[in-house]
Amino acid sequence: MIFFKDTTEFDAGRDSVVTLGKFDGLHRGHQLLIREVLRIGHDEGLKTVVFTFGVHPRAMVAGRPQELLLTNAEKRERLENLGIDMEVEFPFNDTTSHMPPEEFVRKILVGKLRAKKVIVGTDFGFGYKRAGNVELLQAMSGACGFEVMVKKKLKTKEGLDISSSYIKDLLRLGHMEQVNGLLGYPFSVTAPVIQGNHYGRTFGMPTINQTPPPEKLMPPNGVYVSRTLIDGVSYKSVTNIGVKPTIDGRYPKGVETHIHDFDRDIYGKTVQVQLYSYARPEMKFDSKEHLIEQMRRDSRSALDFWEDEGRWIGTPPER
Repeated sequence: MIFFKDTTEFDAGRDSVVTLGKFDGLHRGHQLLIREVLRIGHDEGLKTVVFTFGVHPRAMVAGRPQELLLTNAEKRERLENLGIDMEVEFPFNDTTSHMPPEEFVRKILVGKLRAKKVIVGTDFGFGYKRAGNVELLQAMSGACGFEVMVKKKLKTKEGLDISSSYIKDLLRLGHMEQVNGLLGYPFSVTAPVIQGNHYGRTFGMPTINQTPPPEKLMPPNGVYVSRTLIDGVSYKSVTNIGVKPTIDGRYPKGVETHIHDFDRDIYGKTVQVQLYSYARPEMKFDSKEHLIEQMRRDSRSALDFWEDEGRWIGTPPER
């Protein structure tokens, strides 16, 4: 997949089918758009393009970047695995954010992306102050030589729109089964394995440690049933997210995972930890012995969970 970031100097090279949006999470609603792009690209010989918008430098919350379900690197990997030919992460700065929507259509959509088919959701907005919308795309499509296809939002069984904001609300509550059902894949953290305190190794439960990227929205601190993907192989595991309060409580928020029947040295390797179910909150124990006892119980409970693992492999059910 060809990837362009922080530049307006790009060109599709040939006629394309394009979908546009933020695509945070690449959830089931986004996947509906992308599947249509891939179908049309295959049937009509068009280049498949996903066009996303970067975050404005001033779009910060408490001095931190906007919290995302997928980091840009995770999003890029998923799009490449889906078979998309080209992704553009369009820079959102003082110049581009003031671009009139008509100019965006002529210069970017037609001039650079060479769009022949454009696929968007009903609420798509673009251009200065989001003055551009589906109706403007449709009004300009004839003269500009492209066709617009508008897809309605996918809904839950309860009739709610599947949206990134709704999934984020569920994630903040630790409702992992619902999160995974709406994403259409397990929520995960992809990061290098770093050195830890080696405490678990002293009593036969070695762990791997990761620091989540700062822009990654994380669920509540606590223990989760998980699977860990290493070199394409998925292992049963149990994961703690938090600051290790029983050890000394001064660790930065991290992801610590015990992988069942695994004791290889993988320091420095980037691995993916997938979270499936919230087991319990992070706790401070009155002794390290009580912590060890609880860690062993957590490990056994995680293995019990996977006795019925057929329900969870692939797309988890909505609940």
